[in-house]
Amino acid sequence: MPSILENVDGLIPPPETAVKMAPLLHPRSATLKTGELVTVHPVVDGPSSLASGLIDFLHAEFSAEIARGCTYPMEEPMERDKFAEYWFGTFAVVVLRGDTQLTATKEDWSQDCLGTFYIKPNYPGRCSHVCNAGFLTTSLARGQGIGIAMGETYLEYAPKLGYKYSVFNLVFANNPASIRIWEKLGFSIIGRVPKAARLANSEEPVDALIYGRELA
Repeated sequence: MPSILENVDGLIPPPETAVKMAPLLHPRSATLKTGELVTVHPVVDGPSSLASGLIDFLHAEFSAEIARGCTYPMEEPMERDKFAEYWFGTFAVVVLRGDTQLTATKEDWSQDCLGTFYIKPNYPGRCSHVCNAGFLTTSLARGQGIGIAMGETYLEYAPKLGYKYSVFNLVFANNPASIRIWEKLGFSIIGRVPKAARLANSEEPVDALIYGRELA
């Protein structure tokens, strides 16, 4: 269910409200369609607040998703430290199984880390109250309802951070799973970029849908 701001070379500063409110957010529980209870952890203090092994794992998962060439616009994976700052440098969330903590020492995170997403401004300055998000469900967690759990968390956290509107810039038209989630959560198509992407799962260029929704 990815949607991502294309400029990966720098971070747009978050609005003052987001900086002020982020430390006040608490972890929340979510129930997957399997009935399993998971914990959604806010990441407020950047990459330094996560175990190094967890960042390594998510970097590998994100790199693999880019290599598949079906959901993100990048053609080459980011270096590990660049990914860490890009994904966790503003505000992010990590979904973990059970009572696992973000700083746990683990050799293998594949069983415990189920997904992650970030929230950041879509535009700078006077338009920074409009936010964007990027989502990643880890390989072994797919099909369990992680996507909808992260989407619901996004709709809870984003307005608490002071954002007023959400824009997803690149939801590819041949990604029905993503489209189902956002339409179920009340998003609507506010634009379309014809033939926006050369994707590995299509012989022809694929349109990008732009989804938007007010944040209550």
